[in-house]
Parts: sequence; structure tokens; C-alpha cells
Amino acid sequence: MYAENYKRFLELIDKLREFEGALIVEGMRDEVALRNLGVRAEIIRLSRFPLTEIALIASSYKEVMILTDFDRKGEELARKLLQYLEGYPCRVDTETRKELKRLSKKDIKGIEELYSLYLKIISVSDPRMEGIR
Repeated sequence: MYAENYKRFLELIDKLREFEGALIVEGMRDEVALRNLGVRAEIIRLSRFPLTEIALIASSYKEVMILTDFDRKGEELARKLLQYLEGYPCRVDTETRKELKRLSKKDIKGIEELYSLYLKIISVSDPRMEGIR
């Protein structure tokens, strides 16, 4: 990741920490990485239920964030989930995932690696970014 993107990456991590809806991830390692980052929101794992049931569960939240991996399978899951959630009144955030992917595409392939990338960035980041963490 380019140094000029560190600040925005850290802002996105803060956004995840402050998110109050439900986060949809693929598996347990993704959930562990988010918890290690300090995320307190409800996390729904795709590995536990069929997509239609996930959509039904997620629809009970005011806001839902799709955080599938950045590979082809993750793209397909995100697209299908978005389709399933279209008929529900919840607000669906796919932009955070897209921006995380754009910023970190050369460094990581999925959500489970966010925590290690975060640690790397804070260990080399500019001291002037101290207040962002």
C-alpha cells in the first residue's frame, strides 16, 4: 500500500469499529480479524447459513455492511447478497469493501488479512497520524 493511503485505510478501520449495524463476512477468520481490530458490531458469517437466510437475518438490522473477500468468489458472494437484500428496507454498504479492496489490493486478498495489514501500517506510519489510530 502506498504511504499516501495509510491515513484513509486507518479511517476505514475506525469506520468499521464505529459501525452499529451488521457486518457480513465469509468465515471465522474474517470475524477474528475484525474483532482483533476492535470491531464490536454484530458479525454474520456466510459459512453458517445459506445466502437467503443470511439476507433474512441481516434484513432485521437498519444497516448492513458486506465485507466479503476481494477474490472472484468474494465478488460473486457480494453481488448475490446485494441482490437478496434489495427487497428489504435495510441500508446496504458495499462501498467500504470496495474502498478497502482498492487501497489494499496489492497487500491482501481478503478480510482475514486486514488485521495484519493494520499492524504493518501502524508500525511504519508517520508519527503525525498518531491521533487516527
